Amino acid sequence: MKRTFLFIVLLSVMTSATNAMKTGNPVVERIEPPCWWIGMKTPLQLMICGPGLGEGTVIALTPGIAIAAVHKADSPNYLFLDITIASDARPGDYAFRWTDGKKKLDFNYSLHERKPGSAARKGLSPSDVLYLLMPDRFVNGDTGNDSTPCTAEKAGFSDDYGRHGGDLEGIRMSLDYLEELGITSIWPTPLTLDDEPVVSYHGYACADYYRIDPRFGTNQMYRQVVQEATARGISFIQDIVPNHCGTAHWWMKDLPFKDWINVFDSYTRSNYAMSTHMDPNAADVDYDLCIQGWFDTSMADMNLKNPFVLQYFIQVTVWWVEYADLAGVRIDTYPYSDKTAISAYSAALRKEYPNGTVLAECWFNHPHQVAYWERGPWSGGPTVMDFPLMGEISRAFMEDTNFQWGQGMVRLYNMIANDFVYKNPNELLIFGENHDVNRMYEMLGRNPEKLKMAYAFLATTRGIPQIYYGTEVLLAARDSKKLGHGEERISMPARVLTAQGRNPLENNMYNYISRLLSWRKTCPTVQYGRLLHYLPRYDENMYVYFRILNNECVMVLINNGQESVQVDWPRYVQGLGKAKKGKEVLSGMEIMVGQPLQVPAQTAIFFTFAGI
Repeated sequence: MKRTFLFIVLLSVMTSATNAMKTGNPVVERIEPPCWWIGMKTPLQLMICGPGLGEGTVIALTPGIAIAAVHKADSPNYLFLDITIASDARPGDYAFRWTDGKKKLDFNYSLHERKPGSAARKGLSPSDVLYLLMPDRFVNGDTGNDSTPCTAEKAGFSDDYGRHGGDLEGIRMSLDYLEELGITSIWPTPLTLDDEPVVSYHGYACADYYRIDPRFGTNQMYRQVVQEATARGISFIQDIVPNHCGTAHWWMKDLPFKDWINVFDSYTRSNYAMSTHMDPNAADVDYDLCIQGWFDTSMADMNLKNPFVLQYFIQVTVWWVEYADLAGVRIDTYPYSDKTAISAYSAALRKEYPNGTVLAECWFNHPHQVAYWERGPWSGGPTVMDFPLMGEISRAFMEDTNFQWGQGMVRLYNMIANDFVYKNPNELLIFGENHDVNRMYEMLGRNPEKLKMAYAFLATTRGIPQIYYGTEVLLAARDSKKLGHGEERISMPARVLTAQGRNPLENNMYNYISRLLSWRKTCPTVQYGRLLHYLPRYDENMYVYFRILNNECVMVLINNGQESVQVDWPRYVQGLGKAKKGKEVLSGMEIMVGQPLQVPAQTAIFFTFAGI
């Protein structure tokens, strides 16, 4: 596939930039990263942009900082500067001078002091519960920024695929609500500017990696919201997209290098064949199209094999973690990039933040394919999301009668049985739904009792549970017969933030999940305990498993059948050990081992036992 059409564009830009330099004074239009910190492990490479700047060079004027190398780009409007920061450098502004031998331009760059303990920041662990929200579809806390003069798409509240006005102020307003729910971390889908003229609400077509979308708020407001959340024991992870940018990104008018993005003679979509990464029989042409083809028409594919592109994304990710004081990042479309490059990217993040979260979206249906990326395939790899389990959760709970062998709750048993392929199953992010699939409430026929069982499973099995915004108040599409991305990414009404604003059904679900998650926060056994599970009997459709830690266990019984089930205590002696008496978690009911116990149909119950 030829890659020639950018030559004409670049030639035009080079000509216009040269003319600008002949008639005007030099100006630095952008410096990225916009600032940096002293004491970082990540090397600093500045990208400076302005008409004709590539025709000159830059020197450092302030002691404590030096330029190790100056790199020219294909465009005459960029320079890349490798910066060395002295070990005794102090926070402050550092002066630089650009010159082409005839003209000169002085500019400053700021270095800040790192927050104490920044490098040792803690990411997600099995003690956490992650709350996924889409900022535009979450609470609209400030109607004044629903549309802004500087962004292309304006608010369109009646359009399922338009912008609905959710923002950072709405997230801030929701912090008490989320704390009461039992949430310990928040994952917003991308908050950075997406300036596509239509369908920009999701944020995955970034137009500026260092700028919060003004329809959400400002960089400073983002940092303030994170600070307020931290004071409540709630961390943030940021959604980062190194695989692609939006076609409205500012650099698309003047790419630094011809191969800054992957370019074809005509629009060429990825084949999405992520299995080519680990397939020993895959053809090169299929692998190349997977990692070089565009994800969508508005999403230009970044070429991470270009070392300047790779360093750019390492820096932008580190910058946001440091600037906003995040617990880590979630990396979108991880296996759509070159394997060597994306592995170097995650390894660089691990080096800077050994305990921070580096969570990758590796969407495969088979555990062994997901496990390939878990903490790998090279050292420093990411933690991963349990997509295979997600695919089975809704199916398992939908099937409560007339099912064949391998269906119903056996699906969950069979999927968990694959844990041998993972390095650490307790590190997996587990979920029954997210922004890219149908809402679980819709898939389960809008049955609140089935939804409760599903979330009881997520709260008690191994892994780090993630819940999707609005599920806790039964948020659903306007029309259950018309489902899709925009239709199910429904706006979260501000009224549900208080018990008085919620209706009885919403309160019932919110209270159930709140009690469930609040208990989970206090129970190390269910967070870290060894998992022991029992094959569901074909005629019962009840899944029973234990979490075991030291001399305590949590016994979980989920009856997704149509009839109540008598507990067969002798069968579970391996999990119960020497325990004699337990307590049901939500009701407080005490139970003696061996005492007749019926688990009602369509119900999940769980007990704690000590002295096992």
